[in-house]
Amino acid sequence: MRLYLHEGFTASEVADAMGGGLTRGAVIGKIRRLGFLKRERVVADPKGGGVARRSARDRAPRVERRLPPHRPPIPLPPLREVGPTGAPMVLARLRPCACRWPVDDPGPGAMHSALFCAGAAVLGRPYCAAHLALASR
Repeated sequence: MRLYLHEGFTASEVADAMGGGLTRGAVIGKIRRLGFLKRERVVADPKGGGVARRSARDRAPRVERRLPPHRPPIPLPPLREVGPTGAPMVLARLRPCACRWPVDDPGPGAMHSALFCAGAAVLGRPYCAAHLALASR
């Protein structure tokens, strides 16, 4: 992208430099997908009255970028809250047959103090019946 936009190479030259079967169209497609506008402009030639092309080498590098429109955020569906069925405790103190459903979020760096449901788990499952219904939904 730097070769094409700032150093004035053509898309074909960039494709040849990159190798690997890359084509001119692939280079142009990538530039457009990134939101950059065309870099060459057609201007009137002051000497002959005809039309001349100005390349990026002839003028100062000026790169304009188009940004895609922002879509409004889609709200998340409401969560079905089920409280703990036992006395909540940290993971290190849970019995093997206790529910391991997290009931709080202590925040980053404090996950060792997260509390879990600790209710009676369904045989062979890590959660109690109430939390198993949420997990397998």
